[in-house]
Amino acid sequence: MFDTVGLTEPAQFTEYPKKGFYDWHMDLNAFGAGGQQPIRKISMTCLLSDPSEFTGGDLMFSEMGNNKPLQLKQGQAIFFASFLRHKVAPVKKGIRRSLVMWFGGTPFK
Repeated sequence: MFDTVGLTEPAQFTEYPKKGFYDWHMDLNAFGAGGQQPIRKISMTCLLSDPSEFTGGDLMFSEMGNNKPLQLKQGQAIFFASFLRHKVAPVKKGIRRSLVMWFGGTPFK
């Protein structure tokens, strides 16, 4: 399922200012349409900001329940299957910065 996985896209620096958010989504890409390669299989988010620099902006996964945010510390990263639904809740104060990467490969079997 996760065989032949490698870095297939450039990293993305993401900044969420006050009121910035990213609603529920999966990290699927058009490259996988029609059996084309590569498709996103693993997503990675690394928190670059110190959590004391912003409020809100929680990373959440629908499988964990809507009200259970994932608490990352500065420099910590989480790797997860790209087909998991997730979101970044609205930032209430400050700026949330993160680095996002996707690892792709052959279509799932």
